[in-house]
Amino acid sequence: MATYQINLTDPEHAVTQLADFLSEILEAENSPPDVENAMQLAAEEAVVNIMNHGYKQGPGLIEIRCIISANQVVLCIRDEAPFFNPLTLPTPDTEAGIDERRIGGLGVHLIRSLMDEVTYKQTESGNCLIMKKNRAH
Repeated sequence: MATYQINLTDPEHAVTQLADFLSEILEAENSPPDVENAMQLAAEEAVVNIMNHGYKQGPGLIEIRCIISANQVVLCIRDEAPFFNPLTLPTPDTEAGIDERRIGGLGVHLIRSLMDEVTYKQTESGNCLIMKKNRAH
């Protein structure tokens, strides 16, 4: 089992830093391409949501911890933004017409669709979103 961590503090470069970090470690750990793609997309969506909604596009710490075992990749994304559990958002009606859909919620839906398990924990100083993806095909 290997554990990696990066702290993102610069909203302007956070997404690029995240993508480079995940590519480097997932490739080094020989994760299948579909796992890497899913982790990249879900992590980017979570980080962008934190920056836009949690920190309101201002500065703030986002701690990314990635734990890779033989069978699973676990990504823990912690922030110090106001408490918010994104998993409480209702599942969007993807069958409704574009004019009938409520705005928002598709990112969290995407994260749930890509991951094998997603959980949320409120911490003393903010939020922690835990995303798990199985490495086996």
